[in-house]
Formats: sequence, C-alpha cells, structure tokens
Amino acid sequence: MAAEILPNPDPVATSRGRVGNRYYLMTPDTMVENSLPFLPPYSAVVLAAPQGTPARFGQVLLTLEAGAGSSGELGTGFENFLFVLEGGLEAVSGDERWSLDAEGYLFLPEGRTFQLVATARTRALWVKKRYLPVDGIEAPPVVHGTLAGVTDHDDEWIDGSYGQCLPDDARFDLAMNIMRFEPGARFRMVEIHHQEHGLYLLSGGGIYHLDGDHVEVRADDFVYMAPYCTQAFTVAGAGSTAYLLYKDVNRDGF
Repeated sequence: MAAEILPNPDPVATSRGRVGNRYYLMTPDTMVENSLPFLPPYSAVVLAAPQGTPARFGQVLLTLEAGAGSSGELGTGFENFLFVLEGGLEAVSGDERWSLDAEGYLFLPEGRTFQLVATARTRALWVKKRYLPVDGIEAPPVVHGTLAGVTDHDDEWIDGSYGQCLPDDARFDLAMNIMRFEPGARFRMVEIHHQEHGLYLLSGGGIYHLDGDHVEVRADDFVYMAPYCTQAFTVAGAGSTAYLLYKDVNRDGF
C-alpha cells in the first residue's frame, strides 16, 4: 500500500524563503499570484516593487496560457524589459512587432508602451523602471535579441562569465546581464556597491552570501539585493548555474 501523503504541518519551518534587512529571497513555494491591470487574472507574481521595499524598479513573473495577453497598453511611464523563460510571446509597440521565443528579450525605452500575447503557454519576466535622464546624453534605443547572441566575457572577480543583454553604453541606466558558472565556481570578493539587484535563477543553484547570511538558492528563485548589501556567490553541487541579473548602472544614485 502506498504511503499516505499528509499536509505539511509547518510550511514556515521548511521554506527557504526569507526576508533580511538588506535582501529577500522568494522561492516558488512563497510566490503569490496577483491580478494586474490589463493582464489576465492571477497571471502575475510581483517579485520586486517599491511598495514596502527599497526597490526603485519593478520585476514581475508572468504566466500566460496560449492565446492570453494584454487588454490594454502596458509599461506607461517606464522603460521596460521582457525576457521569455519558456514558451513564446508576440510583443507590439506602435507599428513594430517582435516574436520572442524562449531566451528572447526586448527592451523598450521610456515612452514606448506595449501589448503582448502568448503564442504558447509562457513564463516571462517583465522588468520596469523610471528612466533617469542626464543632460547631454541621448535616450537609449530599442534592443531586441536572444541569449544565444549574447557574448560571454570573463571577469577577474568571479569564477565565471557574464553577458550583457543591453549595450555597455551611458545611454542606458539599467543592465540586464546573464551570469554563468560551472560547478565549484565562486566570487573572488565580497561585493559592496550602491546599485541594487534583482536576480532570477535560471538553472543550477548554490549558496549566496547576503548581508552576512548564507542562503541556499535554486532554479526559479528570485533574490532582491538593496544598495550596499554585501554579496557573493558559490555554486554548490548543482552543476552549471546561470542567472539573469538586473542592476541600475551609469548613474550615481542621486
């Protein structure tokens, strides 16, 4: 006879999700679906928002069934970045249209709203923030690409590589980077800096040093790191690891 499966008597005791002073970790079992304007009911998990946190950006995990999409313009007043985790999206902004398959992405500068529809059951990330203009520097352009087209670079401070989805260009005030690590890789320093991060684990896992804590992270986790949060990462027994990393760049925080 098969063993009876009983409800977890204390989910708090077994969840890895946690909130620290300068960071928080959201695991799939702690993520709550929300209804947002112009999107299907309960299709969005808000991973980061200014409400109740230091975050100056928003990040949303979207789950859309085939044929589902937006019923109005999204992204008004923000610059927006879309990244498809699985499935596919058709995104439309003005007279332009883009097809995004798994690992495809689209950046739209502030002033460009968009609508989208899923071409299959789709999971996607949507990052948005208010653009910080600087006199004498032009606004950034539209960027469309895939991770396959992103060049990996070595970094002297990590046992791994990083690729930039957006150009390393002063016009951009945010970066979306793909970080890749092989088993046993680690940061060679503990970082402290004035930028904040939104980190989504695409594959693998390990141990993150966050504000003095050591936290286990796995695929499909989200980590928010506030400015000046101490941070370092070590791959731990999970094979190759990759994560998508948001960071505000090219501005001094004022």
